[in-house]
Amino acid sequence: MSKEATDEYIRTVIQPGDEGSEYLNKRCAPTLKNSKFVDVLDPEMGGQRVLRIPDEYRVVVHSAGGDPDKDDLKEHAGSLVDRLVEQAKAIGATPIAFANVVDASTGERSDLELIADGLTARADHHKVAIMTGELAILGKEIVTTSANVSGTMISIIRKDAKLPKDTKSKIGTKIPGAYYKADVAYAIFDHQGKAVTINSDGIGTKVKWYEMTGKYYRGLGDSAAMKVDDTAKSGATVVVISDVIEHNGKFDLLKLNEIDREADVIGNNLGAVYILQKENVGDRLRSYNGKAAAFNVSGSAVCLIDEERLKNPLKPSAGEYLIAIRGKPNPRSNGISAKRKIINSLGEEWCRTSGKKEWHETEEGKMFMEYLAEPSTILYSVFKDLIDKDVATSVYHLSGGAWDGKLARPLAKHGLFAKLKNIFPPDWRESALVGHSFTPAEAAYAKWPMGTDGFITTTNRDEAIKLIEGHGLEAKLVSQLELAKDGRTGVEFAGIKALDGKKDLYFSGKD
Repeated sequence: MSKEATDEYIRTVIQPGDEGSEYLNKRCAPTLKNSKFVDVLDPEMGGQRVLRIPDEYRVVVHSAGGDPDKDDLKEHAGSLVDRLVEQAKAIGATPIAFANVVDASTGERSDLELIADGLTARADHHKVAIMTGELAILGKEIVTTSANVSGTMISIIRKDAKLPKDTKSKIGTKIPGAYYKADVAYAIFDHQGKAVTINSDGIGTKVKWYEMTGKYYRGLGDSAAMKVDDTAKSGATVVVISDVIEHNGKFDLLKLNEIDREADVIGNNLGAVYILQKENVGDRLRSYNGKAAAFNVSGSAVCLIDEERLKNPLKPSAGEYLIAIRGKPNPRSNGISAKRKIINSLGEEWCRTSGKKEWHETEEGKMFMEYLAEPSTILYSVFKDLIDKDVATSVYHLSGGAWDGKLARPLAKHGLFAKLKNIFPPDWRESALVGHSFTPAEAAYAKWPMGTDGFITTTNRDEAIKLIEGHGLEAKLVSQLELAKDGRTGVEFAGIKALDGKKDLYFSGKD
């Protein structure tokens, strides 16, 4: 991929997603006034949006997609709110706030305006707040309409209330736990007097590789990682993961059962309840070849955070050590659209020489797919362990902007600079994709993890590395943070040259 092609990718995929999410959040912000439970913190305390719920209530979490039969974008988005409200009332709960995910084909501003109109109009009608939203540009080859909108509602129910008789609890679960009424999944838990937060994300175009392998269930690892690793950055504790599984109706029972089992495994490992809401959206989704079962995964993590952490958010400081972390080689779940273009180009030659029709069926393709379709390493548990033991002062994971957006920018925000030395090398298949596409280092490290899953900052490097390795992960000291000098913030890579071949690669973390 040339520098021009890379710039085009960033301009047409990454930037519209970031700018679109910001636009939707600004348009939806006035709805925060709809709920008396919403509190927006002072920027010095992190500026988070939280819910403060009275002790006599439990929290109910549930998800839905917009009506797939509504082609009008405003109506489709509005129907999501109506569906979520109906779900809450069906179980005797009161809806108070929700988060949304917009999976768009192109993310045109005119489309986003219609979606915002639909969401805000119905939110105002039902007197519920829109806490946050996430926009992903998946492309027309995946989303066949302008956009599919889904969301997760936070509702409340009195502790002395009884659930409808036809509500079934998952075998062996108690509150907090999973419950089902008809075809709707709910999670119910006690908030313990703590603030409730929600954040949303999905796995983007990585779904195509899971469609190719037929191992759809592995997409849940990416979906969980994108949300719970974000949760850890604020020091919150994840209680519920609620995902919407959109599909085109071609799933067999075996595949659906595999997805359910994977949710249970991940939830148990994280100490959270993981519920799934399955939505048949028909031809609004297209699989990689138009014949296989198409699917998409996105949703929200609902979390608890105590007042002390809200008042004292995690932050790095000069003099602290920067520790890199990696697990099993994987591409995480960002910059996948660019990788798909590269591997498709390589795959054409593999198919010509092998006689295979699909590149992932070739011997070369199988080797690359072992890496490309590996789920993201979930860092939440090790992050939480380090934070709870006062070993980590801040944590980072390389998704959605990679080294520039997820490391350089947070450090620059605190006026810090890190000279990175001896970082983990990328997997050989990652290097092969970079080399084949002639992708410059500036672009590669701006959108891909390049062999590292995440970072922590700490004053106790030895204890940090010991704890990280205790979780079965690799850890490496890569820098010691410095205060900005002569305006230099962010990160510089010792020994990795920038495009001009003279200076080391550098991200200032500033616009």
